[in-house]
Amino acid sequence: MRSAVKIAAITAAALLVAGCNVIKGKETTTEYADDATLTARAKAALVSDKNVSASDFNLETYQGNVTITGVAKSADEAKRAEADIRKVPGVKSVKNATRVASTGSSGASKD
Repeated sequence: MRSAVKIAAITAAALLVAGCNVIKGKETTTEYADDATLTARAKAALVSDKNVSASDFNLETYQGNVTITGVAKSADEAKRAEADIRKVPGVKSVKNATRVASTGSSGASKD
């Protein structure tokens, strides 16, 4: 049940973000609908992968080209997310602009 709610919330957010391209005249309504569908499918692919924290990633799709942003827990997680999205039918390309979380200390002393 929680997965369904997550997917619904993520899909709604993706539709809102993608809508800006229609308003700006960058995409036709059909292209927008296709991109919104791809974004929802790509996000669903991340949600279904138990080794990827889907909520850590943001997706933006324009004309079938998906850009992933956010902070991955590891380089492996970022690569898995990219691979999951590449498997989605209709995705033309994937630009992985994620950052990997730092595991170093903040430098503060504990005296």
